[in-house]
Amino acid sequence: MPTRKRQRPASPPSADFFHKLATAVPGILFAYWLSADGKSHAFTYVSNHTQQLFGIDPETLKENAEPLFDLIHPDDIKGMEESIRESARTLEPWQYRARLHLPDNGYEWFEASSRPTRESDGSTLWYGQFHNIQHYKVLEQELRESESEYSFQAGFQRLVARLSTEFINLGFGTIDECIDELLKSVGEFFSMDRAYLYAFGEDYTAITKTHQWCREGVPSLVDENQTVSIDAYPCWRKQLLEMVDNNQVAHVTGATDAPPPDVAVIQSETESASSDTASVFCVPVRAQGDVVGFLGLDSLAPRKWRQDLHDLLIIVSSLLSGALERNMLEEQLLSQSIRDPMTGLHNRRYLMPRLSELVERAERYDENFTVAMLDIDHFKQINDTVGHLGGDFVLRRFANILEDLIRSTDVVARFGGEEFMVVLPGTNQIEVQQIIGRILAAVRSDHFLFEGRAIPVTVSAGVASGRERDDRMISVDAVINRADHRLYLAKQAGRDCAFDVSGPLGL
Repeated sequence: MPTRKRQRPASPPSADFFHKLATAVPGILFAYWLSADGKSHAFTYVSNHTQQLFGIDPETLKENAEPLFDLIHPDDIKGMEESIRESARTLEPWQYRARLHLPDNGYEWFEASSRPTRESDGSTLWYGQFHNIQHYKVLEQELRESESEYSFQAGFQRLVARLSTEFINLGFGTIDECIDELLKSVGEFFSMDRAYLYAFGEDYTAITKTHQWCREGVPSLVDENQTVSIDAYPCWRKQLLEMVDNNQVAHVTGATDAPPPDVAVIQSETESASSDTASVFCVPVRAQGDVVGFLGLDSLAPRKWRQDLHDLLIIVSSLLSGALERNMLEEQLLSQSIRDPMTGLHNRRYLMPRLSELVERAERYDENFTVAMLDIDHFKQINDTVGHLGGDFVLRRFANILEDLIRSTDVVARFGGEEFMVVLPGTNQIEVQQIIGRILAAVRSDHFLFEGRAIPVTVSAGVASGRERDDRMISVDAVINRADHRLYLAKQAGRDCAFDVSGPLGL
């Protein structure tokens, strides 16, 4: 069967043919002309899509390209013009992405690509097309946001894991360093300007800043260990108490929300006190079932916050709460191990290391110290007369007298039974005699009343100093033995008196 051949057109395609072809292309075909001096430009050809997309008649653009250039986003026009001039100079293919304003949809992204040719008069003519890529830009943004969110979440998990590890491995006495590291890490991660920890007073009327971190160049507004009354800020006090009751993040933005002391100072120092001057987040910190303080985060500049930021900050606060609770338990256990449960005074477990430190300083720096061993006279008779509860009362009352009369640098401890020890660093013999004299006189004149019954109480004391002889070496046992022997001498001398290296003290 003979094959029928397709008949070719006798003449080249007409202009109408190319016009129809251009209308079938999704993008806009164009021929863009730029004069040699760069002062004039026009589209020698542009497809009719400009009318549909931008409401611009293609014939208008043949006279002047400016109506289309006027639709380019202000942030994109400068870069686009520079890229066109560079392509005209080098005759390299031109490609660019910019946002153009559509009458009904606002700005959308378009991409143009073309090849330039040099005309005989020195002008440049580009042949190419540009098309809408808004859909791809949206997808690109979504992917970027997705990657950014993944990176943020992964970074937050790493932050939490690192801080958790540090708190788990927290050594006793290092809680302050760990809190400082948490404030710095959290402040930097969330791009804050300040991060700080406040402790509540028992009645929730005052707050004390215990720790703080400030970004470089950002001033500290409230010093550490500075207590601020919240009664002067009634609206802020209300939000804080609601935070305590509801265990939720309190968020304050700008001046209209009656900000806390930190923000109030921020706004007084800034040129504008608009509602976006500063943002503050306060996150409750709990320990042993109670809100004991709050973690505060400041941002000085307006910004858009994550919707889940409150939840993320609660996670950080939980880490801090767990570390504080553990530290409080450790402090309680330590306190119980080094304090006498009957009197609340330190016990021998605490006393002996302190004495060793004083002995070491005496050897190294020739610093003297004095030890006074005190014993309640006829304590067994007191127990026999008023019972052991009465004896316990006498022990506690005597402990209170000692605490009232010693200096802040002195150490008082229950040594055992009815024996107590007072350690006096850096005192001479006259000062020691005065202190011991006041103690004995206070006990003698005090009214020990137990269940309405007066109990006569006196004490005896033996006093020994670290360097009262030309000893080549000082030891804790040697000093204690001297004090104990002189206490025995005081008992033998009739009680209610004290002995030191010179004999009975003239009290």
